[in-house]
Amino acid sequence: MANAFDRLAARMDLVTAERMGRSVAINGQDYTAVESHLLLEMAQMSGDGISLVVFTPGYSWSRGDQAVLDGQTYMVTRSQMFNGKPQIWLE
Repeated sequence: MANAFDRLAARMDLVTAERMGRSVAINGQDYTAVESHLLLEMAQMSGDGISLVVFTPGYSWSRGDQAVLDGQTYMVTRSQMFNGKPQIWLE
């Protein structure tokens, strides 16, 4: 790592993944991700949307990926980068 900020950010990511991370199987491969719930009250439909920020390096998302979280199977519908990590939405 080139500078103190990058080293600190890497340490914060490690602590976040260790303390808040959960195991999710995506296409049969285990990853560590932090779950995020969104209340969609102001969107087109109401309900609870689930997104995950994947902390394990190497995940490259595709629409339709199968994700298993807490025994429940979901499909990945979209993704964006969040602090250099993929954030995926599940349906």
